[in-house]
Amino acid sequence: MHASAPGLRERHRIRTIKELNRAAVELVMEHGLSAVTVEAIADRAGVSRRTFFNYFATKEDAVLGTRTPTVPEDALNQFLDGDEDDQFTRTIRLIVAILRSTIADSSSYRERAALTHRFPELRERLAHHVSAAERLVETILDDKLSASGAAARESTRALLMLAGTVLRFVYARDPGSVEPDQTAAIESAIATFKKVLEDIS
Repeated sequence: MHASAPGLRERHRIRTIKELNRAAVELVMEHGLSAVTVEAIADRAGVSRRTFFNYFATKEDAVLGTRTPTVPEDALNQFLDGDEDDQFTRTIRLIVAILRSTIADSSSYRERAALTHRFPELRERLAHHVSAAERLVETILDDKLSASGAAARESTRALLMLAGTVLRFVYARDPGSVEPDQTAAIESAIATFKKVLEDIS
């Protein structure tokens, strides 16, 4: 069965996101990040300042095409019900799903990588989203293990730190690895780290 085409409202939302992202990138390339304002981005995209904030929280998000992370319902259900996979694997996949929820426009990851290389402030914004995603997962794990006591909470922290290390490893090799249509690099990294942990245990 083919997925239904997006409705008029969704098409308008996607178009506005792309226009704001394109306006932000153009202005930053012309004037530098520090000189660009939300008002300038909105004006070039032909929308109001209020409309800008309906789609992006900061000018950095508009440049990157990113938004505040959320927990996709299907990813949460797979995490909670995925008994066939170990918790390490499920935790990484959940963090990746949350990180992918931050990508408002998935068509320009290479441009996004180039911009983050040029402007350190954008790397800081991406790091902020990663930390926010990890906090969301930490809350989910704490809720799941709340009856298990302090030792379980320490295990949660260790698991999150290890999962974060895996993702940084993958991103360093290919910034596009967290894009929605990329899975092989994530799965390969999971297998690599599991083998390393097995070898040293």
